[in-house]
Amino acid sequence: MSRRFYITSSGCYWSFSKQRYLQFLQDGATQNFSNFNFSKLNALEKYQARIIKKPSQQAKPIDVTDFDVEHYQLELEHFLKTGEQTGFNAANYIDIFFD
Repeated sequence: MSRRFYITSSGCYWSFSKQRYLQFLQDGATQNFSNFNFSKLNALEKYQARIIKKPSQQAKPIDVTDFDVEHYQLELEHFLKTGEQTGFNAANYIDIFFD
């Protein structure tokens, strides 16, 4: 069985294949997915994502509820380097470099 990658958005979990997760991150890094809504993006078809109840204990799902383009870019960069997810949650992120 191939490895799955997970995101959560507004309390709902989604599962992706590696290729589709990469495509999702690339799209997020180049488009503005603010107020992300899977039904709007037809994620089930476009990314072949699956709704799941909860990811495995070893998974580090990213919470894209409050993601900005820069968050997708950072996650994409990390994923390309390591092949792993960070488990990043934008709602809990504090930028110490205030604009």
